[in-house]
Amino acid sequence: MTGVALRVVSYDVRGLRGDAHAVARVLRDLDADVACVQGLPRVVLWRGRAASFARRADLLYTAGGGTTGGTALFTAVRVDLRDVWEYRLRRTPGLARRGLVLARLEKDGVAFAAASLRLGADAGERARHLTEITGLVNRLDTATTVLGGGLEEPPTAPTWTRLASQYTDAGADSTVPTARAGRVDGVFVRGASVTSYRVVDTPDARAASDHLPVVAELTLP
Repeated sequence: MTGVALRVVSYDVRGLRGDAHAVARVLRDLDADVACVQGLPRVVLWRGRAASFARRADLLYTAGGGTTGGTALFTAVRVDLRDVWEYRLRRTPGLARRGLVLARLEKDGVAFAAASLRLGADAGERARHLTEITGLVNRLDTATTVLGGGLEEPPTAPTWTRLASQYTDAGADSTVPTARAGRVDGVFVRGASVTSYRVVDTPDARAASDHLPVVAELTLP
Protein backbone atom coordinates (compact mmCIF):
# COMPACT_ATOMS: atom_id res chain seq x y z
CA MET A 1 0.00 0.00 0.00
CA THR A 2 1.37 3.42 -0.92
CA GLY A 3 1.64 6.15 1.66
CA VAL A 4 -0.10 9.51 1.83
CA ALA A 5 1.64 12.47 0.17
CA LEU A 6 2.07 15.54 2.38
CA ARG A 7 3.44 18.91 1.26
CA VAL A 8 4.87 21.05 4.06
CA VAL A 9 5.98 24.67 3.65
CA SER A 10 7.98 26.74 6.12
CA TYR A 11 7.96 30.48 5.46
CA ASP A 12 9.10 33.53 7.43
CA VAL A 13 6.91 36.36 6.12
CA ARG A 14 8.77 39.18 7.92
CA GLY A 15 5.69 40.68 9.56
CA LEU A 16 4.10 41.12 6.12
CA ARG A 17 6.19 44.28 5.82
CA GLY A 18 7.06 43.39 2.23
CA ASP A 19 4.41 42.73 -0.41
CA ALA A 20 1.65 40.99 1.56
CA HIS A 21 -0.24 40.18 -1.64
CA ALA A 22 2.90 38.46 -2.95
CA VAL A 23 3.10 36.40 0.25
CA ALA A 24 -0.47 35.20 -0.29
CA ARG A 25 0.24 34.42 -3.94
CA VAL A 26 3.34 32.42 -3.02
CA LEU A 27 1.42 30.30 -0.51
CA ARG A 28 -1.48 29.88 -2.92
CA ASP A 29 0.84 28.68 -5.68
CA LEU A 30 2.64 26.26 -3.36
CA ASP A 31 -0.68 24.63 -2.37
CA ALA A 32 0.68 23.29 0.93
CA ASP A 33 -1.10 20.77 3.09
CA VAL A 34 0.58 22.35 6.12
CA ALA A 35 2.16 25.82 6.17
CA CYS A 36 4.42 26.67 9.10
CA VAL A 37 4.55 30.47 9.08
CA GLN A 38 6.78 32.74 11.10
CA GLY A 39 6.81 36.50 11.41
CA LEU A 40 3.09 37.24 11.32
CA PRO A 41 2.08 40.68 12.63
CA ARG A 42 1.25 40.80 16.34
CA VAL A 43 -0.79 44.01 16.28
CA VAL A 44 -4.33 44.55 17.57
CA LEU A 45 -6.98 42.20 16.13
CA TRP A 46 -4.16 39.93 14.96
CA ARG A 47 -6.22 36.72 15.07
CA GLY A 48 -8.85 38.08 12.70
CA ARG A 49 -6.13 39.43 10.43
CA ALA A 50 -4.39 36.05 10.41
CA ALA A 51 -7.65 34.36 9.40
CA SER A 52 -8.20 36.94 6.66
CA PHE A 53 -4.67 36.42 5.37
CA ALA A 54 -5.20 32.65 5.36
CA ARG A 55 -8.28 33.05 3.18
CA ARG A 56 -6.27 35.10 0.67
CA ALA A 57 -3.74 32.27 0.58
CA ASP A 58 -6.48 29.62 0.12
CA LEU A 59 -5.63 28.12 3.52
CA LEU A 60 -7.32 27.69 6.88
CA TYR A 61 -5.95 29.52 9.91
CA THR A 62 -5.21 26.93 12.59
CA ALA A 63 -3.58 28.85 15.44
CA GLY A 64 -0.80 31.18 16.49
CA GLY A 65 0.28 34.75 15.91
CA GLY A 66 0.09 37.29 18.69
CA THR A 67 0.24 34.72 21.49
CA THR A 68 3.24 32.89 20.02
CA GLY A 69 5.60 35.64 18.90
CA GLY A 70 4.27 35.71 15.34
CA THR A 71 4.57 31.95 14.79
CA ALA A 72 1.47 30.35 13.24
CA LEU A 73 0.15 27.23 11.54
CA PHE A 74 -2.11 27.09 8.47
CA THR A 75 -3.60 24.02 6.79
CA ALA A 76 -5.38 23.10 3.58
CA VAL A 77 -9.06 22.18 3.68
CA ARG A 78 -8.11 18.58 2.84
CA VAL A 79 -6.30 18.27 6.20
CA ASP A 80 -8.38 17.61 9.30
CA LEU A 81 -7.55 19.33 12.58
CA ARG A 82 -7.86 17.15 15.70
CA ASP A 83 -6.17 19.23 18.42
CA VAL A 84 -4.07 22.36 18.56
CA TRP A 85 -2.00 24.13 21.23
CA GLU A 86 -0.32 27.51 21.44
CA TYR A 87 2.72 27.65 23.73
CA ARG A 88 4.75 30.59 24.94
CA LEU A 89 8.32 29.49 25.41
CA ARG A 90 10.18 30.60 28.52
CA ARG A 91 11.15 34.22 28.16
CA THR A 92 14.73 35.41 28.26
CA PRO A 93 15.00 38.87 29.87
CA GLY A 94 15.69 41.51 27.26
CA LEU A 95 14.76 39.30 24.31
CA ALA A 96 11.54 38.96 22.32
CA ARG A 97 9.10 36.29 23.46
CA ARG A 98 9.09 33.17 21.28
CA GLY A 99 6.33 30.62 20.82
CA LEU A 100 5.30 27.32 19.33
CA VAL A 101 2.15 26.12 17.57
CA LEU A 102 1.61 22.38 17.83
CA ALA A 103 -1.25 20.42 16.28
CA ARG A 104 -2.57 16.92 15.81
CA LEU A 105 -3.67 16.60 12.19
CA GLU A 106 -4.94 13.97 9.80
CA LYS A 107 -4.87 13.56 6.04
CA ASP A 108 -6.66 10.74 4.21
CA GLY A 109 -7.05 8.87 7.48
CA VAL A 110 -3.37 9.11 8.45
CA ALA A 111 -2.63 10.97 11.70
CA PHE A 112 0.47 13.07 12.30
CA ALA A 113 1.68 15.99 14.40
CA ALA A 114 2.98 19.29 13.04
CA ALA A 115 4.64 22.24 14.71
CA SER A 116 5.61 25.73 13.60
CA LEU A 117 8.50 27.35 15.44
CA ARG A 118 10.97 30.19 15.31
CA LEU A 119 14.01 30.29 17.54
CA GLY A 120 15.71 33.47 18.72
CA ALA A 121 18.95 35.31 18.00
CA ASP A 122 20.71 34.18 21.19
CA ALA A 123 22.50 30.80 20.99
CA GLY A 124 21.92 29.96 24.64
CA GLU A 125 18.21 30.68 24.35
CA ARG A 126 17.97 28.54 21.21
CA ALA A 127 19.44 25.59 23.07
CA ARG A 128 17.06 26.02 26.01
CA HIS A 129 14.04 26.46 23.78
CA LEU A 130 14.85 23.35 21.76
CA THR A 131 14.84 21.34 24.99
CA GLU A 132 11.46 22.85 25.85
CA ILE A 133 10.06 22.19 22.36
CA THR A 134 11.30 18.61 22.38
CA GLY A 135 9.50 17.95 25.64
CA LEU A 136 6.23 19.44 24.36
CA VAL A 137 6.33 17.46 21.12
CA ASN A 138 7.25 14.20 22.82
CA ARG A 139 4.19 14.47 25.09
CA LEU A 140 2.02 13.81 22.03
CA ASP A 141 3.63 10.40 21.54
CA THR A 142 2.88 10.43 17.80
CA ALA A 143 4.59 8.15 15.31
CA THR A 144 4.94 10.90 12.71
CA THR A 145 5.97 14.47 13.47
CA VAL A 146 6.88 17.39 11.22
CA LEU A 147 8.56 20.58 12.45
CA GLY A 148 8.89 23.65 10.26
CA GLY A 149 10.48 26.95 11.07
CA GLY A 150 13.42 29.27 11.43
CA LEU A 151 16.37 28.22 13.57
CA GLU A 152 18.29 31.50 13.12
CA GLU A 153 21.54 29.56 12.68
CA PRO A 154 23.19 27.44 9.96
CA PRO A 155 23.14 23.63 9.82
CA THR A 156 26.65 23.42 11.30
CA ALA A 157 25.62 25.24 14.50
CA PRO A 158 24.90 23.33 17.74
CA THR A 159 21.10 23.67 18.00
CA TRP A 160 20.51 22.76 14.34
CA THR A 161 22.87 19.80 14.67
CA ARG A 162 21.06 18.63 17.78
CA LEU A 163 17.65 18.87 16.12
CA ALA A 164 18.93 17.02 13.06
CA SER A 165 20.10 14.19 15.32
CA GLN A 166 16.50 13.68 16.47
CA TYR A 167 14.75 14.30 13.13
CA THR A 168 15.53 14.01 9.45
CA ASP A 169 16.58 17.38 8.03
CA ALA A 170 14.56 17.44 4.79
CA GLY A 171 17.11 19.76 3.17
CA ALA A 172 20.26 18.08 4.46
CA ASP A 173 21.69 17.78 0.94
CA SER A 174 20.89 21.39 0.00
CA THR A 175 23.26 24.35 0.16
CA VAL A 176 20.69 26.86 -1.14
CA PRO A 177 20.31 29.78 1.29
CA THR A 178 16.87 30.66 2.63
CA ALA A 179 17.91 34.13 3.82
CA ARG A 180 20.91 36.47 3.72
CA ALA A 181 22.38 34.58 6.67
CA GLY A 182 22.33 31.31 4.71
CA ARG A 183 20.19 28.19 5.18
CA VAL A 184 18.51 29.12 8.45
CA ASP A 185 14.97 27.81 7.76
CA GLY A 186 14.04 24.17 7.49
CA VAL A 187 11.64 21.25 7.73
CA PHE A 188 12.42 18.37 10.07
CA VAL A 189 10.67 15.01 9.92
CA ARG A 190 10.30 11.94 12.14
CA GLY A 191 8.34 8.85 11.10
CA ALA A 192 7.87 9.82 7.44
CA SER A 193 10.03 9.72 4.33
CA VAL A 194 11.24 12.78 2.44
CA THR A 195 10.43 12.67 -1.27
CA SER A 196 11.88 16.05 -2.22
CA TYR A 197 12.97 19.42 -0.86
CA ARG A 198 13.36 22.80 -2.51
CA VAL A 199 13.80 26.49 -1.80
CA VAL A 200 11.37 28.67 -3.75
CA ASP A 201 13.17 31.59 -5.38
CA THR A 202 10.70 33.48 -7.57
CA PRO A 203 10.01 37.19 -8.14
CA ASP A 204 6.98 36.99 -5.83
CA ALA A 205 9.03 35.25 -3.13
CA ARG A 206 11.73 37.93 -3.40
CA ALA A 207 9.14 40.71 -3.16
CA ALA A 208 7.30 39.10 -0.26
CA SER A 209 10.02 38.65 2.37
CA ASP A 210 13.74 38.60 3.09
CA HIS A 211 13.34 34.84 3.69
CA LEU A 212 12.53 32.33 0.96
CA PRO A 213 9.98 29.56 1.58
CA VAL A 214 11.13 25.97 1.81
CA VAL A 215 8.97 23.10 0.55
CA ALA A 216 9.27 19.48 1.64
CA GLU A 217 7.32 16.71 -0.07
CA LEU A 218 6.79 13.86 2.37
CA THR A 219 5.21 10.42 2.35
CA LEU A 220 3.27 9.48 5.47
CA PRO A 221 3.41 5.76 6.25
